[in-house]
Amino acid sequence: MNSSKPSKPPALRPQHNGWTPARQQRFLDHLAATANVTAAAKAAGMSKQSAYWLRRQLHSWEFARAWDDALADRDRWIEDLAMDRVLEGEEEVIERDGQTVAVRRRPCDARLLLFHLKRLERRAAQTNSPIRYESSKAAELRAELRALAAGEDWPPAD
Repeated sequence: MNSSKPSKPPALRPQHNGWTPARQQRFLDHLAATANVTAAAKAAGMSKQSAYWLRRQLHSWEFARAWDDALADRDRWIEDLAMDRVLEGEEEVIERDGQTVAVRRRPCDARLLLFHLKRLERRAAQTNSPIRYESSKAAELRAELRALAAGEDWPPAD
């Protein structure tokens, strides 16, 4: 997540329901770090419902704008997390009788990789920039992943 703060912080106004400027700023900082409204509200000592209520108020337009700014990098954060899982797999902890006996890395689900490839192609199409791999290579990789996901052998027997 983008943890950089805007050059000019929003003018947060005290609210009659407990949303002090300090609580609003704590909420916004936590929201920028986690992209999780429930966790951010909890960190501020407030409820998620009251956060959404405050966001809808006309006099809180600067809070709403700061909220949007805090979530601006959410898609990039999710994409980075997906890429980490694609590259590193997922950690699996094996326990017996409450004791950890092994930790291993499982490869990511092939669907996650297909999803990531589709996003890369969509972004390249939107920005009219070339993708880093040739289309035929991408098609071959997709066919291989689909075959593996379906439990088929790859490469197919001639």
